[in-house]
Amino acid sequence: MLGLWILCSGGCEPEKPPAPTRPQAAPATAEAGETGAAVLPADAKDAVLTFAGDRGQFKDTGKPADVPEEARGLVRVTLLQGPQPPDGTVWAANLKTPEADGSWKLSTVPRAQFEELALGLGRSSAVELPPGLEAPVVAPREADVIVYKTEWCGVCKQVQSYLDKKGVKYVAKDIEKDQTAAGELRAKAKEKGVQTGSVPVIDVRGELMVGFNRARLEQLL
Repeated sequence: MLGLWILCSGGCEPEKPPAPTRPQAAPATAEAGETGAAVLPADAKDAVLTFAGDRGQFKDTGKPADVPEEARGLVRVTLLQGPQPPDGTVWAANLKTPEADGSWKLSTVPRAQFEELALGLGRSSAVELPPGLEAPVVAPREADVIVYKTEWCGVCKQVQSYLDKKGVKYVAKDIEKDQTAAGELRAKAKEKGVQTGSVPVIDVRGELMVGFNRARLEQLL
């Protein structure tokens, strides 16, 4: 297990949505609307909804009401009992715009494009979504500089003192007192392939530095 953890921390990719299950024979959950397009009924039960969650990871739910407003414009729909999209694509729905009967129209989107857009990595003018779908709103960074620290860490205090003297605005988060901050740091380290086992860890606009290297910090700033 230790060897596997070390290998993962050095190069794990961000979590991806699970591939849809393809049952051989089951009653359809999706239905066909008047135009023949696949739809997700308002009372559908056998479906997994995948959306962009916190800290650049995907979350799954079976209830449309559980999808947060900022992610409802682009939700992957995996039908456990029903028709499947063409290879290399996924069903996607805009949960903000139900049909008159409360159902949601399903569109096909390339799997890679969904993953990029849902996590806010591919939002450029060249990207076009099928009509009706909306890329999720990416929350702005709370600060350009975030210091992950502990109360007992002397080097953490040196970092904060250094930033204070330079007049750099930053947010300090104690990863022992704040479990949300600890999870946030783990997710960032996994995404960047950075091994963390000590503090401080300094996040400068998405770049992580473990420890306090003044010359390196100057470059990042």
